Amino acid sequence: MITKRDVYSITKEKFCPFAGTPSSAFIPLAAGLTYDDPHYHVQRFNGDHYVFEYILKGTGYVEINGRAIQLNAGDAYILCPCTYHNYYSNPGKPWSKVWFNGQGDLITHLMADYQLNGNCHISGGRAQGKYLLQIFEKLEKEPIHCINELAFLLHQHICSFSEIYNDATPPGTSCGLSMKNYIEQNLTVQLSMEDIAAHVHLSVSRATHLFKEEYDMTPYHYYLSRRLEVAQNLLRSTKMPIQEISKLLGFPDYRHFSNLFKRWTGVSPSWFRNDTSKREDYVRLT
Repeated sequence: MITKRDVYSITKEKFCPFAGTPSSAFIPLAAGLTYDDPHYHVQRFNGDHYVFEYILKGTGYVEINGRAIQLNAGDAYILCPCTYHNYYSNPGKPWSKVWFNGQGDLITHLMADYQLNGNCHISGGRAQGKYLLQIFEKLEKEPIHCINELAFLLHQHICSFSEIYNDATPPGTSCGLSMKNYIEQNLTVQLSMEDIAAHVHLSVSRATHLFKEEYDMTPYHYYLSRRLEVAQNLLRSTKMPIQEISKLLGFPDYRHFSNLFKRWTGVSPSWFRNDTSKREDYVRLT
């Protein structure tokens, strides 16, 4: 919601609004490219949507928790609803950036799942802007029928952001946590237990023992359960065809995905999607 107090000073920007039908859980608003405008300034006193931005070049400032933080090329930030949004370009070296704005419980759940609480940023040039750029390209080319792709790309962006924000592998990280973070980074590809063990340079048996000691389950159990949690999120919050969800998550074929889903949850993917009264019973698989 824009109030009389809100300030928008933007003269150089490419704006691509979402023109399709939003779901009840995911409302894409728009994406855009901001060019090097020295007068760029956005100030919202009660933002009603999430803001995801990645700095392509130049510098600017974002106010988080009452402190103005300078961000440079390769940095990124997220602003949450019902918070004060204040960000502006450095007039001497104005930034260019790509951004996406959206609303809905899907984003709220993803932020919580990936331990991103409140307005946050990552600096040091470690962020990845490719998913936001892909969101922009999707909206530019097909602004009506792209909601499923937007949901998936945003999920990937939030996951990538979280890995850096939460310091996925700081010095002294346990082997169990290192494997856990590796799994989180590779939920959309096929991993074997050998792949997971190789990441921490251990035998399969030793890696399994250490992970189970820390998380009370095997690494592969955790890997499958997290992939199926992502599948449930997509089934619950988008209209993406089940075959497409299976493909996006890297399952070898739809039948394999469907059988695994039913074995773990007790219901088929189509039953889970259609039975709105019981879906929430299957959110956690661990």
